[in-house]
Amino acid sequence: MLPLTLLCAVLAQDKRLDAVFERVDPAVVTIRVALKTVIATDDAYRLDVGLGTGSGVVLHPEGFIVTAAHVVEDGELIEVEFKDGSKAEAGIVTLSRTEDLALLKVDTLPRGLLVPALADSDLLKVGQPVFTIGTPLGYAHTLSSGVVSSIRNQPSKGLMPGRVIQTDTAFNKGNSGGPLFNEKGEVVGIDSYIASMSGGSEGLGFAVPSNVVRRRLFEQPIAYIGVSLRLLPSAVMELFNWPYAAGMLVEKVRPGSVADKAGLKGGVVEALVGGIPARLGGDLIVKVGEFDATQTEKIGEYLAGLKAETKVTYVVMRAGKLYDLEVPVPFRDRVPRLAGGPAAKKK
Repeated sequence: MLPLTLLCAVLAQDKRLDAVFERVDPAVVTIRVALKTVIATDDAYRLDVGLGTGSGVVLHPEGFIVTAAHVVEDGELIEVEFKDGSKAEAGIVTLSRTEDLALLKVDTLPRGLLVPALADSDLLKVGQPVFTIGTPLGYAHTLSSGVVSSIRNQPSKGLMPGRVIQTDTAFNKGNSGGPLFNEKGEVVGIDSYIASMSGGSEGLGFAVPSNVVRRRLFEQPIAYIGVSLRLLPSAVMELFNWPYAAGMLVEKVRPGSVADKAGLKGGVVEALVGGIPARLGGDLIVKVGEFDATQTEKIGEYLAGLKAETKVTYVVMRAGKLYDLEVPVPFRDRVPRLAGGPAAKKK
């Protein structure tokens, strides 16, 4: 039996979590995505149409919603459902497959919706309580809680994000893109993926830290040209015997996008690379403007600072040859800065 003081502390914590949940839950959304896949057979093409489900969180009152890139990157149509049952069509403002983040925009939000703050993830500590809200297996607005198990702040060495928060909070299919909160109800991360032998939660969930969210989606937003890119580090480049230190693999190109019109080609072969699904056979971007693919931060700063209709030269390797492709920067919504964060703290 628990000592009285410890029991009181547990009950007080539960009460706080209940109150925090009621406050932040309306900002959590269910995302449904219409999927279309064309499958080639020996004598014809077959069109498969499906529906994908994920989660997201409103992070700005002008209608900006953050989710995981893999939830929406293949979507023909993206629909957001709020807790009050209202729905809105969303468009992609910016997307990073390497960091598994996407910023969506809807025209209207439910009246009175309170937007949670984006925390400084550098302040997280192992053992700190956290919780997530999402739509696991289709059950919307489900809460699960745990602690920070580890903070893995290393550059990615494979095909998944490397700078992540590890937690024993239960993540299941449908949690992807949902917010990971601290005990104050501040967003400290965005649910990304799990490590699992069974396909379900085994206490090894990984979320993209809030400071990565802030930098990539709000401080250096890059206009979405309609591609799903995967940064391939040197170890993967060596595996395929490609003569570059790094490259950006074009896995998918959205039909009708500026990238499609410019001639970028996506992959055609589904494969596993180190156990991670990938689509091979597409263009490999080895240079953007004057920057090699290894200079990811400089590429981000360069692209984020360009005006609409500026043409960017992408050097791609295709079938062993190099090609220069000019891709214009598309128009995108103005992305607001978020309050707080490391930059504000240092001033």
